[in-house]
Amino acid sequence: MNAVSSRSWKSLLENNDVATLWKSLHRLVAIHPLVRSAQRNQNSAKESIPLLSLPDLTQDLYLLLFEKARFTHYVQGAMSDAEIEREIFQVELTNMLIGRLRRRQPENYRLVRRISGVLETVSEFRVLRQQDQQQPARYRRAVNVVYGLREWGEDKPLKDMGTFEDLIANIPMRLRDRRRAGCKGDSQVIISTQELIDLLVEIFRAIDSPAPLRVIRTLALLKLPIYDAVVASIEQVTESEDRTSSWDKMLLATQESPERINLQIEEQQLARRAAHEFLGRLDRMTRYQRQRTEKLWRILWHYYFDPEEPSQLLIAAKLNMSDSSVSDYRRKMEQEMQKILRPQCNAEHFSYFAEELSLQLRRQITNADELQKRKALKQRELTDWHRFNYAALSAYDRLPTV
Repeated sequence: MNAVSSRSWKSLLENNDVATLWKSLHRLVAIHPLVRSAQRNQNSAKESIPLLSLPDLTQDLYLLLFEKARFTHYVQGAMSDAEIEREIFQVELTNMLIGRLRRRQPENYRLVRRISGVLETVSEFRVLRQQDQQQPARYRRAVNVVYGLREWGEDKPLKDMGTFEDLIANIPMRLRDRRRAGCKGDSQVIISTQELIDLLVEIFRAIDSPAPLRVIRTLALLKLPIYDAVVASIEQVTESEDRTSSWDKMLLATQESPERINLQIEEQQLARRAAHEFLGRLDRMTRYQRQRTEKLWRILWHYYFDPEEPSQLLIAAKLNMSDSSVSDYRRKMEQEMQKILRPQCNAEHFSYFAEELSLQLRRQITNADELQKRKALKQRELTDWHRFNYAALSAYDRLPTV
């Protein structure tokens, strides 16, 4: 394997050139077979949710080597550039990727290992094509090993692998074996070894052709119930362009529930009813004297609902009252309001109360102003009638009678 940059690994580590070292590690991550295979699967999948990121993998590899003090080990051990690169590429990076695969897809990884072990050890199968001997890494040549049934000869032709999935369509899906296994007893068997052997034999007889290890793994996994859930956020699912309408049924409904709507309506009705009750308390407080009640209305309006927000002195001047009288009336009205508005009333309940109270005060004050205008107009008409010149009527007495 050639050096990844113009400078050697030893010089990068000795000079502590972090930026160039990170780029060199990124190049190793990008060309690793497991990463390239995962990228092909990710690009061919229908989901648009990215599960693999080269910069993230590079950063994880860098932190892993730094935490394990591998950089110091490479320098102190006087390792050559080829040994350092081989150690990182074939050992550290491979172990990290396999560990991530084991954590993300534990059942898939476990079944893949079991399928490889069965093909290598069980007498019903044998290797019919050997991999290229020039490829140095085991994980590169293991997936290219061609397996077949032991009864087949070396000259068994290799068919088109693109038709294999159609040929195994009639093979039934295996039922999941829910028996617990493993050292902790927290994993299920999924399929017993003998049933797995029978499944592989059925696959080989259905395709009637030898196949590489990676193809046999894929075909076998299509007939096994594997549950490896991938956790994704709701935002990623809903923002995906390729999502189907079936996802909408699984998402939480955005509209409010009927129960919540009915509770809001009831709360609004109680708040508006409390505003009418408060105005009734003001009538009782003034012993149903209309003029005093109108003063309370106007004081309440100017204090809490007037857009101009006048001061207490201006309110007293507008109503021709003293400052102390306005303050006393306001204190009494607030006491009555506290009796109606319970401590457990929330902000929404109070907003409905204030809205209805403002509406009723505006209506009552408008009616009172119109009543005063009508009274003033009627009084003016009566005054004009009394000022009429009755002496002018005597001139009509002198007119001749026809």
